[in-house]
Amino acid sequence: MDPVSDRGAANDSAALAARCARQLLALRAHRRETQRQLAQRLGMTESMISRLERGDHTPSLRTLCRIADAFGRRLEIVFHEHEHTHADGTRHSYPHGHIDPGHRHPHEGEP
Repeated sequence: MDPVSDRGAANDSAALAARCARQLLALRAHRRETQRQLAQRLGMTESMISRLERGDHTPSLRTLCRIADAFGRRLEIVFHEHEHTHADGTRHSYPHGHIDPGHRHPHEGEP
């Protein structure tokens, strides 16, 4: 089983940890930083970074804020208002009330 797979309930802590893991991996890779270097910047242990990147640990809000700050990002929490399942079984959710009413969200596999 893929440790960073997020199949299952949308608000399941393992699914949320998997999403966070993918984001953290992408951010660290973009910066070309080792786990050790990131751990030092965050004041965390290298093993904790490893656990976060494997999706083995659900980060606290405080940890998420520290990570966002370390990468110069803004942490945003969204409570989606709509979710639906496609004929192929993929699930898709998105918030309503965009400023741009013509905004569309691509479905899985679409550009």
